[in-house]
Amino acid sequence: MTNKECSVHKTENIPQPDDNNSKSLRADAKQNREQILDAAYKIFSEKGTSIPISEIARQAGVGIGTVYRHFPNKEALFEAVNINYKQQLTKRAKSLINNIDPGEAFFNFFIHIIEDGFTNKALKDALNTGMTDFDVLQDFQSTFATLLTSAQQTKAVREDIDIKDLITLMMSLLFAIEQRKGDLDIERFNKLMSIVIDGLRYKDTNNKST
Repeated sequence: MTNKECSVHKTENIPQPDDNNSKSLRADAKQNREQILDAAYKIFSEKGTSIPISEIARQAGVGIGTVYRHFPNKEALFEAVNINYKQQLTKRAKSLINNIDPGEAFFNFFIHIIEDGFTNKALKDALNTGMTDFDVLQDFQSTFATLLTSAQQTKAVREDIDIKDLITLMMSLLFAIEQRKGDLDIERFNKLMSIVIDGLRYKDTNNKST
């Protein structure tokens, strides 16, 4: 038997990877990651970011080792939740860009974020914290800015505010909500929201009575 024949014979006897099995493993890993992200988002939202990794693993129905295989530490997990949350917000904002009423679209999106912050303990951190994925952050801010500009062009939102002002205003509101969590009921929250929304609306100063 020639060397070439021996080589071919030996190769034939080596177990080859099962492509279906590899795909199954990849699908399982993807499912585990999604379960971890879903559980982490829920726990961070309800209880904040101080909850241990072991609790997140329990809620996700996986072992703590599985969590660490996907995320080396809780900071990396929170970053992934943060990115996923901003991607979902961006997707929602993009779906509103071609709304027949740009003003309604803008205010619906703005109110959605603040209302989420009323019950979401981690949202303030998610919007305020730095991100390693700069593209995701830029996409979110750019899409939000498009909603703002469209609303301003139809005289629904005051013209002297830009996206940086808007993000600062949102962060201030979310911070106030977090600080007053113990005594801020839904009625007072709605009153504050009404004041803020009224302040954002376009005012035709040329038609003011003297």
